[in-house]
Amino acid sequence: MKKLYLLMMLVLAGIVAEAQTSVWDGSRKLWTRGTGTQTDPYLIESAENLAFLAYMVDKGFETQDLFFRLTTDIDLNGSEDQPWTPIGRFYRGFDEDGCDRGNTLDYGTPTFFSGHFDGGNHTISNLYVVDGSGYAGMFGYADSGLNDESAVIENIEIANGYISGSVCGGIVGRGGKLTVQHCRNAAVIEGHNVGGIVGEGGSVVLNCSNVGALSGTNVGGIVGGITGIFDISECFNEGDITATRIAGGIIGGSRRSTVVNCYNTGNVSAIGDISAYYPAAGGLVAITAPDFEMESSYNVGEVAGNHHVGCLLGYHASDNVSIENCYYLNICEDDEFGISMDAEAMRAPTFVNTLNQGGDVWGMDVNHTNDGFPVLTRTDLAVEEYAEDGVVVFPNPTRGNVKVVGLETVSIMIYNVLGQCVRTIGNSNEINFGDLPEGVYLLRVTDAESRSHATRVLVSR
Repeated sequence: MKKLYLLMMLVLAGIVAEAQTSVWDGSRKLWTRGTGTQTDPYLIESAENLAFLAYMVDKGFETQDLFFRLTTDIDLNGSEDQPWTPIGRFYRGFDEDGCDRGNTLDYGTPTFFSGHFDGGNHTISNLYVVDGSGYAGMFGYADSGLNDESAVIENIEIANGYISGSVCGGIVGRGGKLTVQHCRNAAVIEGHNVGGIVGEGGSVVLNCSNVGALSGTNVGGIVGGITGIFDISECFNEGDITATRIAGGIIGGSRRSTVVNCYNTGNVSAIGDISAYYPAAGGLVAITAPDFEMESSYNVGEVAGNHHVGCLLGYHASDNVSIENCYYLNICEDDEFGISMDAEAMRAPTFVNTLNQGGDVWGMDVNHTNDGFPVLTRTDLAVEEYAEDGVVVFPNPTRGNVKVVGLETVSIMIYNVLGQCVRTIGNSNEINFGDLPEGVYLLRVTDAESRSHATRVLVSR
């Protein structure tokens, strides 16, 4: 019993240590652990380590085939006096002798992050970036530089902050051959080409979300650039979007792109000078060129504009557009694309089944975080922690067995993504998910004092 108690205390102590936040003082320091391989990544253990990564990449340090992992929450303590220098820049600001010349167009060439960065599901708060002529974001520029593989940035949440620039995104300003997955942005962003996750450039974006307010010339809730080939799936936007040229709930503008299993709840507006350019606003996409596909997605946000306006798609420059199984709330006027539905129908379990088409991507809003409209189960889990009132569930994700730590349980009720109770357990802190399908489950735990707690578990095999 003592050994079990000590083990539990060590686990809880590890969780507390993991939750500590490193506050940046403006300095940089080389990381000391890891060898940069996939099995032994360089460990970014402080804000100073992260700043050193930015410094090295901007100086031309080659990160291709190198792996990095963030091990703690970061507070960048950002302000005009302590701005963040993005990892990868439009111009690196170093001349041939290696001297730092600052952010100038007279020296150096563009630099980019080309490796694999795993944020470890940690948060980065108080991000402050102002780069009027370049790429702005946590990462300024990321690109593998190869045709057969991508740079990867994953598992990061930008908790708050302010980003401004010519090309800017919460995670990456400009993306080349790049995959961004399991990331979230809550920073306020404004500029020319603006995206909640990626500002511009062809990228694959998976399981990402934006809740920050976005404004600029060409703006998209997930990606903003008017050029580029994007593959976007299981992403959502909640932030309000305001543009003077094009505005889309998921994409501002694109060509040969796909949008699958995405939704928008933010208000979208594109009002500009029609004598210079025809503004376009779309609930999911503002404007698209040939070979565009959208599937199993919806919009419930308001859409406004003074020229091209669409509940799902604002304007298409070609007839080669495929939109299937997509819907919009009937507060928007009739659209040539998609199906209009009322709120009651869009909150019903039958609508979840319609979106899923036999899969398990969509679920009921059992936690009431999306005004009752369907949620993306894997995306929501990736960016939110549910450990209320001291409840800890580990391991999570799990292959089968989990333990509830921190309280004495009387009962545990397990719900699937449709809100159906699939199992009830009494007087036990251990749960076996081995015979249940993969997916996200909600646990409602009742303790010995009749208090109720909630957490979620991802079963993945």
